[in-house]
Amino acid sequence: MRGVQVLKRISESLIQTIILLIGVTLITFFILYLSPGNPAEKWLSGGDGHAGIVSEEAIREQEIKMGLDRPFLIQYKDWLLRVFQGDLGESMITGKPVLDELMEKAVPTIELTAVSLFFTILISIPLGIYCAVYKDGWLDNGVRFFSFLGISLPSFLISLLLLWFFCLKLGWFPVIATRDWKGMVLPVTVFVIQCSSKFTRQVRAVVIEQLGKEYVKGAIARGVKKRTILFSHVLKNCMIPILSWCGIYLGMMLGGAAVIENIFSWNGLGKMAVDAVTSLDYYLIQGFILWIAVMFLAINFIIDLLSAFLDPRIRKN
Repeated sequence: MRGVQVLKRISESLIQTIILLIGVTLITFFILYLSPGNPAEKWLSGGDGHAGIVSEEAIREQEIKMGLDRPFLIQYKDWLLRVFQGDLGESMITGKPVLDELMEKAVPTIELTAVSLFFTILISIPLGIYCAVYKDGWLDNGVRFFSFLGISLPSFLISLLLLWFFCLKLGWFPVIATRDWKGMVLPVTVFVIQCSSKFTRQVRAVVIEQLGKEYVKGAIARGVKKRTILFSHVLKNCMIPILSWCGIYLGMMLGGAAVIENIFSWNGLGKMAVDAVTSLDYYLIQGFILWIAVMFLAINFIIDLLSAFLDPRIRKN
C-alpha cells in the first residue's frame, strides 16, 4: 500500500511538472511572437543589423525557411512536438542544435555555480549562526551593515567596481574572464557578495527564531549546555529552511546571472541568453527558458525529498 501511494504521488508530481512546463513555454513563446523585430531580417543582416538594406522578398523567403510565416499555434505545436522527441530545434543565427548550444554553455556556468555556491554556504551558514548566538554584538552589527550594502548594491555596479580596481588599476586579473582560477575569481566574488549578504541574514533570522522557542528555554532551565542545544536541536530544526534557500540560490546560479556573465565575458548560459535576445534567436531563448524551468523543478523535487528525509512529519503528508 505504501509503494502504491509513493507511485501515485510521483505520478501526480510528474503530471503537474509537465503542465507547468507547457504553461511556461507557451507564455514565453507568445511573448516572443508579439515582440518587435524580425528574426529573418536579423539573420539576413548578419545578426548585427549592419549588413545593408535587405529586400522584402528576401525577408519573406527567409521567414518561410524559418517557419515564421505560419500561425502562432502551429509554430508552437510543431516546436512542442519536437521537444517531446528530444529536439529543441536549431539556433536561427548559428544553425547549431539548441540542445548542443545549451550543453556547451552549461559547462562554464556549472563550474561558476559550483565554486560560488560552495563559498556562499561556507561563509553564510557559520556567520549567520554566530551572529544569531551573539545577537547585537560587534560582529553581528558589522555583518548586518555589510550585508545590507551587499543587498542594496546592484550586481552590475559591484562587477564594474571590481573590474576597475582589480583589473585596470592593479592588473591582478584579466578584463575578459578566462576559464581558469584567475578568470573565475571576480565573477565568483560578485555571486558570493550578492548571495551571502541575503543568505547570512536568513540563517541568522531562522536561528534566532529557534533560539526563542520554548523547548530551548526548557532545556536551558534543565541545565543542558548551550552548545548541545545549538548543535543537537536548534540547527537540526533550521536545516529545512536552509536547504530551501540553498536550492533557490543554486537554481539562480545555474540559470546563469546574465549581468555578471556579460560584464566579465564569462561564456556561459547567462551571456548566451542575452546574445540570443539581442539576435532574436527564438528557439535558443525558448531552450534557455525550458532549461531554467527544468532546473528549478528538479532542484525543488530534490529539496522536497531531503526535507522529507530530515522531517518525518513531511513524509506523513
